This record gives sequence, structure tokens and C-alpha cells, in this order.
Amino acid sequence: MGMFNKTLLPAFLLISSLSTLAQNAGRVSLGDFLISRSPATAPSTKISYSSSSEVDFDAAAGGFSYQRLELDVPLMAPRYANPCNALILSAGYETTRLDTDTFLSDMELHDFRLNVRWIYREPGSQWSWTARLSPGLASDGEGVDGDDFSLNGQMGFRYRKSSHFAWLGGVVFFNNSLETRVYPGIGFQWRPSDDFQVSWAGPSLKASWQPDEDWLWLAQISPAGGYWNVEDRVGSFDVKLRSYQAALGVERRLSDKVWLGVWAGVTFANDLEIETASGNRQFDQSADMGWFVRLGVRRIVW
Repeated sequence: MGMFNKTLLPAFLLISSLSTLAQNAGRVSLGDFLISRSPATAPSTKISYSSSSEVDFDAAAGGFSYQRLELDVPLMAPRYANPCNALILSAGYETTRLDTDTFLSDMELHDFRLNVRWIYREPGSQWSWTARLSPGLASDGEGVDGDDFSLNGQMGFRYRKSSHFAWLGGVVFFNNSLETRVYPGIGFQWRPSDDFQVSWAGPSLKASWQPDEDWLWLAQISPAGGYWNVEDRVGSFDVKLRSYQAALGVERRLSDKVWLGVWAGVTFANDLEIETASGNRQFDQSADMGWFVRLGVRRIVW
């Protein structure tokens, strides 16, 4: 992990101690978007490190692998305009080392985002509404300009059918220097018992089981790719990594709010694409399946 800034962990610990989100009875809160207040789904300040095996390209020599450090930090407690409306700010940072057998060779890639989220629910209503904008920079840090800027976002709803089931729906969008993509979707949250729950939201499927107050067992399928603009000696390029992870994990509670987790699983649907800034495709190769491991620690905010 020498590639990563050694100040990240102290900063994580400092901000974590300042970032508890208060939950207020009678007012809209993040709890209105969850099936329960389980530590498995609680908003968290978290840091994690993951490493994937090398995967071979299907129709070209060589392959790629990546290592990633992720940091997510709530920046403030909800700010209320009235009991039904609130704004929440958070920030996320990822640094990825992408090792490839392409003409770009190995890359140090960074993604920083500020997340602005609006939440809405009328007292007593089964409907909750949310919208989020996430402007950010995705770059190798060389020659940062407008091509490095991107804007992600989502709009969605939650309908609480019962204390054990809720429907989810909405759209997500991604905008960068080359394209805008919009994806509608529908999902659910289901809690068949007090210690087990399942959620499906967009491309992510998650399940958790908490046999006692100190242990969590988890299963998840989720995307793990990225998009970055990079500067090379011959020009500017857009790098797109598509990858999904299917994993099993276990978390152990270290203190009242702090959890340590270990995950392991496979990567699949791997693909690496490189385009010029004008949109001319220079490289596009799918790759076979691989494996990954992830270690993380988080502090839940309630």
C-alpha cells in the first residue's frame, strides 16, 4: 500500500469522530430509506483496500489487474428546511492502481466526488423520495481539465409496503466528456426475519445475516469498474474499466460503532476500453474471470 497517501488513515479517524449523523424523531431521516436500523446497512464512515488477480484478455496478449483504496465520509448531519425536507453532504475518494499490458502500461488513477443528497418524506407516509448529485474529478492527476470532470446522479423513491418489505425505483445517470448514460431501474428491500435481510437496487444485490450483536455475514454482487481521463506522452485518453464482483464477507464488531470486515470472491464481466479524447477507440478487450480480496473498517453513524 506504499502507493497510497499515508495521511488518509489519520484523516479517516479524525473525520469519523466528527461525523455522527443525528436521527430525529418525527423528521425525515436516512432511516426512512432502510428496511431496518441494522449495522449491515447503516450509513458509515469507511475505508477499505482491495486487490484483484490478473485476468487475461480474451483475444489479445496480456491482461490487467487492479488494486484500490476507497474512503467514504459523511460531512455533516442532515440540514433541515422543514420536517419533510433535508440535505446531506458526503464525500468519496478512490485511488486505483491499474496494471495493464496495453500501450498505456500501469496507471495511478483517482476519483474524488462530493455527494449532495436531498431526502423527503411526509410524516406518516409510506413514500420516501430522494435525489443525489455527485460532481467529481476522475483522472490520473496529469493535466487536469474539463475532460476529467464528470457528474453522476440519481432520483428515486421508496414505498414501504410493510415493516418487512419495501419497493425501490428510480433512475441513475452518468455524464462525462464523451457521453451521457441514463438507466431506469426497480428494486426491493426484504427482511424475512429480524436477523436476515436482502436488498436489490440497480446492479447491486446484497444479503446480510446477523447471528448476534458482534458478527455480520454478508453476500453481494456489485459493479467495481470506473472511468478516468488520463494524459500520456502522445495525448489524452479515456479509460473505462468494467468489472463486477461477487463476494462473501464477514464483519466483526470491534467497539460500539466500529466494524472490521474481510471479503473474498470473484470478478467477472471484465472489460477494458481505451479511447482518445475525440472518441476514437484504441483498445477494447474483454477478459476472463479472476478473484479479489478486500479488507475494510467502518464506523456506523448511529
